Amino acid sequence: MIRDDVVVIQVPADGTLRINQEPVSWERLGNRIEEVFKLRATRVAFIRGDGPVEFGVVASVIDVMYTSGIASVGLLTPDLEKGLGQF
Repeated sequence: MIRDDVVVIQVPADGTLRINQEPVSWERLGNRIEEVFKLRATRVAFIRGDGPVEFGVVASVIDVMYTSGIASVGLLTPDLEKGLGQF
């Protein structure tokens, strides 16, 4: 389980998006990211591809994150996800 203060944007193979398990549309992604980070001092988020995801889709999400003011983006791997839950 990932800590509550960690923001993860999931990119499933079916083309849908989620922010910390909450479904979000492509159209609302940028606004929702801004809402999530409005009161956070640390502007870091992770992307997790669930299944085979095309690089272009991940790159598009990173672009939206960047234009929404996210300072750092990490790619979440299964090993890293285990470590995040331990903090």
